[in-house]
Amino acid sequence: MAERKSSEERREEILRATLGIVARKGFASVTLREVAADIGVVHGLIRHYFPSREELVAEAFDYAVSAELASESALLDGLEALPAIAAWLSTTPEDHYLVWVDAWSEAPRNPALATALVRHHHSCEQLLAGVIRRAVAAGIATSADADADSRMLTALADGVAVQHHAMGVVDAPAADRIVFAVTEQRLGIEPGALAGVLAGSARGRWAR
Repeated sequence: MAERKSSEERREEILRATLGIVARKGFASVTLREVAADIGVVHGLIRHYFPSREELVAEAFDYAVSAELASESALLDGLEALPAIAAWLSTTPEDHYLVWVDAWSEAPRNPALATALVRHHHSCEQLLAGVIRRAVAAGIATSADADADSRMLTALADGVAVQHHAMGVVDAPAADRIVFAVTEQRLGIEPGALAGVLAGSARGRWAR
């Protein structure tokens, strides 16, 4: 007889199955019935844990990004300030960013998802602001307001990522050049320094 799953294990199984569907088809294609079929349970069991599709996709996104941010924060903490800035702002894997783009598209019709998006967006800004402060303390950058600089650079990186992943009008090397050049100018970092220390993106680990 198969071992009975705890409530926590079952919730995690449902969330992971939901994320698998999101990665394949997007948020709009998620249905409770398909999630149930993916894990081999009855439709009513999904509703026991998540009464609506909207709650399910919002919590799946929250679950994934919370784990992602914890991993990214630990990675950034292990890097010197300059490589950390480069890793955070460099081009993300396509599957990762398209999930975020899809979440932005779905959010106007799903208030719970919109709330999760805003919270995680601010968390991302705070992570970058912290790295900027480290760079200033190390004497390799200047910033009168790390929070304001982080908001501006996050907006720039997001806009360039949409042009790269969703529109294809810039490739990955061009995306990095644009974001790094503006970052270096904004923070008084030596031109070319970020590309020189880049060892790979710090983002996008959960969707791969």
